[in-house]
Amino acid sequence: MLQLMHSFRGLTPPQEVLDAVQRGEIASFCLFGYNVESPAQVRAMCEQIRNAAQRGGQPVPLIGIDQEGGQLMAVSSGVSDLPGNMALGATRDPELAYLVGMVLAKELRAIGINLNFAPSVDVNTNFENPGMGVRSFGDDPRLVADLGAALVRGMQDQGVIATAKHFPGMGASAGDTHHTSTTVDKSIEQLEAQDLLPFRAVIKAGVGAIMSSHVIMTQLDPDNPATLSHAVMTELLRGRLDYSGLLITDAMDMYAVSQFGALASTQRALAAGIDLVLLGHLEDKFSLMRALAGTETEEARKRIRNAQRFADTRLLPFDTLNNEEHRAIGQRVAEHAITVVKGADHLPLRPQETDVIAVITPEPVNVTPADTTDRIQIGLAGSVSRRHRATISYELPARATPNDIAAILEGVGSANIVIVGTSNAYHDAGQATLVRELIARGKQPVVVAMRMPHDLQAFPNVEVYVCTYSLRPVALEAAARVLFGEIAARGRLPVALPLMQ
Repeated sequence: MLQLMHSFRGLTPPQEVLDAVQRGEIASFCLFGYNVESPAQVRAMCEQIRNAAQRGGQPVPLIGIDQEGGQLMAVSSGVSDLPGNMALGATRDPELAYLVGMVLAKELRAIGINLNFAPSVDVNTNFENPGMGVRSFGDDPRLVADLGAALVRGMQDQGVIATAKHFPGMGASAGDTHHTSTTVDKSIEQLEAQDLLPFRAVIKAGVGAIMSSHVIMTQLDPDNPATLSHAVMTELLRGRLDYSGLLITDAMDMYAVSQFGALASTQRALAAGIDLVLLGHLEDKFSLMRALAGTETEEARKRIRNAQRFADTRLLPFDTLNNEEHRAIGQRVAEHAITVVKGADHLPLRPQETDVIAVITPEPVNVTPADTTDRIQIGLAGSVSRRHRATISYELPARATPNDIAAILEGVGSANIVIVGTSNAYHDAGQATLVRELIARGKQPVVVAMRMPHDLQAFPNVEVYVCTYSLRPVALEAAARVLFGEIAARGRLPVALPLMQ
């Protein structure tokens, strides 16, 4: 059953999986974090899959992964550091988006991957959506369209299939479909003016794959998530948008569709017009494959084979990873993204040699399953200390208690300058309380919002407010360069802040 995209746990493919590849029964895979130990290990694993296909005279399978940059990087060590989509949105530069697509593709080809589940071209019109956040380029449909199309071209010019997601757009939804059902109530006219505009742009750019959303579009099909909806997947995407490429589901273990049962939801997705059903973490995939044997369509088979022919089968040299050119591109994006929202007249910082700078950052945590933030060691304090030796650092625990906050307040009491890095503080009472207490004590911290820029609404009277849109080292190094006057801040907010409208 070629229309099932498989996954497996572990760092090497099970023999039954390799045997099925050799027989031509499995043509595609999705890799997850539990498949990744290092780039070298991923390459060896992908070569096992490729070799199994070669032994059976089969085309090279599609091997996909979530390598968006920024918040979601399934392979996060040993590869180039990229700030992510919202940072690109702050640059407003399609050329940089193209270069990021190029970097992503070249490095994926060096580790054996030919399909990337990126970019997200959702228009982030609901900043409360926990599943979207900085994965979006911004809230302007034309900006998202321009950057999304450029990133697609950059990736596919290097032989990796790009996947625009999540059709027909989930940026206006309020819930995370990993955990709940959620809806978007927009007319087709509203969708055309907002959410569909980026998809039209990436289709025009030749995007190889589109991933469905599990959101219910109530005015198109009130009874089915988009993934399971013929009205959305076939009538809208294939018909109205005239898309002829590969159509892939979001992971089918997510609650919004898994609630219907693995077999029933898969059957409904196929009936809706899906080419590849991404099984995700569903159990007993081979039983599912047997239950659906003989039901694949010729149209889907052709699109899968076309995708396999498009993807460049040549592996690039391993030294492609994190090379000097790629690092420079990541740094350039990060530096062009830094946005000083408030307090430009208080910058740069000019501490005396004897002044003490205290840097406070939160414990890195994932805000959604589509997140790899917990693998990051937040390096803001390190970037500051390289510029000022008298730097002390504190980490605010997740779900901080009043005692945690009090201990940090006491510790920074004698500091001359306090810098606080925040991560979605508008949803975190501990971070918000800490900043407000510092202001109340006359410390007036320099706040560096490292994820969504909406943290400002939790402490609107802060004097200096800087946005990086990313917790990755490359972004925080760029922030330090701005704080100390080494470079000018060039970024512009890619989303509207309610307090500034």
